[in-house]
Amino acid sequence: MSLIPPDHWRPLFDSVYEMNTAKDHADFLSAVATGMSRLISAELCVVHVLNRRDQRMVVKTSPENPYTEEEMAYYAANPGGDPLVSHFDRTGCTKAVRRSDVMRLRDYLKTPHFIHCQKRLGFIHTLALPLRIDAETVGALSLDRSGADFTKHHCELLNAFAPHFLLAWNRHPNPWKSVDEPVLPAREKFQKLGLTIREADVLFWMTEGKQNREIATILGRSLSTVQEHVANILTKLGQENRHAATVFALRSLEKQ
Repeated sequence: MSLIPPDHWRPLFDSVYEMNTAKDHADFLSAVATGMSRLISAELCVVHVLNRRDQRMVVKTSPENPYTEEEMAYYAANPGGDPLVSHFDRTGCTKAVRRSDVMRLRDYLKTPHFIHCQKRLGFIHTLALPLRIDAETVGALSLDRSGADFTKHHCELLNAFAPHFLLAWNRHPNPWKSVDEPVLPAREKFQKLGLTIREADVLFWMTEGKQNREIATILGRSLSTVQEHVANILTKLGQENRHAATVFALRSLEKQ
C-alpha cells in the first residue's frame, strides 16, 4: 500500500512533466531541483550526477548553493564521512533513505561531517535518493532540513520519482555538453601562454568573474580540481593571485 498522500500525486506529476519538457540538461537539472523542493518541504535540495570514468560532475541546488568553498572542499575530500554515503556504498541500496534511518541524531551531531559541513547551516536532517544511471554514471537527490525530520511518505515520493528521472536524463543525446562555445577563441589564445586546455578554460571563466565553485559547476569538475588548476595558472603566469592573473590574461588577449 502506498504511503503517498493523495494530495501529493499532482505535484509529483507536475515535477515529472516539467522535467521531461526541459530544453536541455541545465534546464532539466533546474526543473528537478525546483520540482523536488516544491514537492517536499526542505531548506535545500541538491541534485548531482557524476561520471566515474572521467570524474565529470554536474550539480544544481535550490535555492542557490549555501555552502562555503571550505565546506565543499571538506566534503569532496571526505565523502565517506557522510553516514548516508557510507550506507549507500556499504549496502548498495537504491531506495530513498533518511539519515535518521542509518544513524541516531545525537551521534550524527558529533561526527566530523556534521561539524565541518552542516553545523553552520544547521541542517540536521537529510533525505537522499541514490541514482544509478548506467555503468559509469551515478548521482543523487538530497534534501536538507534544520527542523522536523522527513517522513516515510517522503521516501515513497522520491522512490516514485526515481524511474522518471532516469528516463528523462537519457532523453538528451549529450548529458555532459558544457558551454564550450564562447570559450574556444580564448582557450586557443590562453594555451599560447603555456596553459593546458582545461587550465585555459578555467582562466577564461576567471576573466568572466566566476568564482571557483561556479567554474566547477560550469566545467563539470570538482571544486578541488578547479582549485588545483587555478594554482597551476598562477604559477605558470608568474602571478601572485587570481586578480593579477585575470588582469594579465585580459591584457594578453588585447595584444593577440
